Amino acid sequence: MDYKTRIKIIKGNRTLKDFAALMGIPLTTIHTYLNGREPSIGFVKRAHEKLNVNPEWLITGKGPIYKNELFCDDENALKSIIGFLKNSWPAWTEKERCWFETHFRRNFPEFEAWLLDGQGSK
Repeated sequence: MDYKTRIKIIKGNRTLKDFAALMGIPLTTIHTYLNGREPSIGFVKRAHEKLNVNPEWLITGKGPIYKNELFCDDENALKSIIGFLKNSWPAWTEKERCWFETHFRRNFPEFEAWLLDGQGSK
């Protein structure tokens, strides 16, 4: 898997403009990476800080995509995610909820507790 594919994976369904804004880099830089240029170390660092992407995976394609253990230790990040979910959950489609449930159940036990408390009722 090449850089372009790995960047597309972490971009997800965001627009290129939204992804560039999230990463704090110019849109032209994203285009450059998607056209085959190797991402800068600054991009790799930002992907790790903002998206919890494993730098080794982004650079080499090896290892897990996300460094869950580093992200889970940050209590403020978990509170932020739970707050985001509480506000967004009611507006999401069943498919979007299923995707989040699958990933968050695996990585964040607090999410499971939140669902069991009825906060994420469908």
